[in-house]
Amino acid sequence: MAGALCAILTLLALGKAPEQCLTRTAPWFCHDLDCPHYELVTNIEDDVELRAYDAGTWVSTNLTGMDYDEAIRTGFMRLYSYISGANQERRRIEMTAPVRVEMTPGAGPFCEDHFRVSFYVPNALQDDPPLPLSKDVFMDPSPATSYYVISYGGRTNEKEILDKAADLAQLLDDAGLSYDFTSFFHAGYDSPFRLFNRHNEVWIKAL
Repeated sequence: MAGALCAILTLLALGKAPEQCLTRTAPWFCHDLDCPHYELVTNIEDDVELRAYDAGTWVSTNLTGMDYDEAIRTGFMRLYSYISGANQERRRIEMTAPVRVEMTPGAGPFCEDHFRVSFYVPNALQDDPPLPLSKDVFMDPSPATSYYVISYGGRTNEKEILDKAADLAQLLDDAGLSYDFTSFFHAGYDSPFRLFNRHNEVWIKAL
């Protein structure tokens, strides 16, 4: 833990991580698809790390008042339509990884959860992505951000995602690390047809 705290303090103080903490190697779980670039700042535990993500553009859609599975299905199909040609250039766009879902627990009397489903825009189109035709789909620039990430395998579901988010928050509390838990992210890297070596992540924004 001392090494983890040292790296985190270095990142906060200098605006960058020490060289021994950085990696530019594409992670195996992207499976040769374009994915957002990050630098590994430090490993906190075996399956928990702090990553510093570069700024990048995603294409996103918002959903409210449905469960996780319905949100994923609806959001995925909206975004799949965009990459299949429902954009101003009528262009087919390569699939990327991960499919990212921001989950914001609902407040107020109805407690409706909010979901933002996103695809990463391919690297070659980051500077000038085709604009979506649907009013429900929008370009979603993301600033450079650091996240605490917990990784796990297998097929996942809403309960497991919530449990992993709670586990990660508890670990960060125990370590005295600051984070923003107003929302969190699930990142899935695999098609439904991949049977083995599936990879899931939950991200919580670092402060």
